[in-house]
Amino acid sequence: MSQPSLSGSLEIYEECVQPARARFAHGEWVTRVIGGELSPDELELFLLCFCALGVQMTAPVEGWIRRAGERCLAAGLNELGAALMAHARHEAGHDAMMVDDTRSLAARRRQAGRSVPLVEALLAHPPTPGIQRYVQVHEDVIAGPAPYAQIAIEYEIERLSVTYGPGFIARCVADLGADVKQCLSFVHDHVELDVGHTKFNARKLDQFLRQRPAALDDLVAAGSGALAAYDQFLDDALDLAFGMSTVAAPIRAVEAMS
Repeated sequence: MSQPSLSGSLEIYEECVQPARARFAHGEWVTRVIGGELSPDELELFLLCFCALGVQMTAPVEGWIRRAGERCLAAGLNELGAALMAHARHEAGHDAMMVDDTRSLAARRRQAGRSVPLVEALLAHPPTPGIQRYVQVHEDVIAGPAPYAQIAIEYEIERLSVTYGPGFIARCVADLGADVKQCLSFVHDHVELDVGHTKFNARKLDQFLRQRPAALDDLVAAGSGALAAYDQFLDDALDLAFGMSTVAAPIRAVEAMS
């Protein structure tokens, strides 16, 4: 990527990462889920898969941010390193919400007399290609020469909650009923929390770029890579949900109805 002629700033970063954001906006999850193309049963099964698989996406987050912060501190990037270390503490335990939501969604289906995927099998599902890719994006940044690019990953992923979260919740309520919000604690909390987190990330990203404009390419690459990996994860969850609704397989076995 050629370096822009202007000084490093958030505005330049936003311009450079826009193609990755546009690809995400035209992805299958946005068009099919938020666009309302799924049946209520498919949507509910997607929520189950999103929450269950999402545990693997969420559990390592605190460690990723902390390790990136530690590497920044070791490199003398004290301000950004300290900010990442503080942010890491805010991410502790969020995977527990996804486990709870998985169990709540399964209970909701069971109470309605619908078939229920085996929750423990879902929670133990092997990492999908999207999960593997998402993990690799983080590990490459943390172990590589630009651990500071973790701030771009945080900015892009937490920005998704602000950009798409309200519409996602509205679609779920419209198709499944208002009571489904009780099963979406992770999404609901992040829609609220990530407003502040996104502003924080934007401020730190802007400050860092003004101090080190040559870091732009690393930041754009990390943010774009994280978006692509997260989009693939969402596609994986959709594929798993579609399979549950059409084909019998071990992971799609259902609990015996009481």
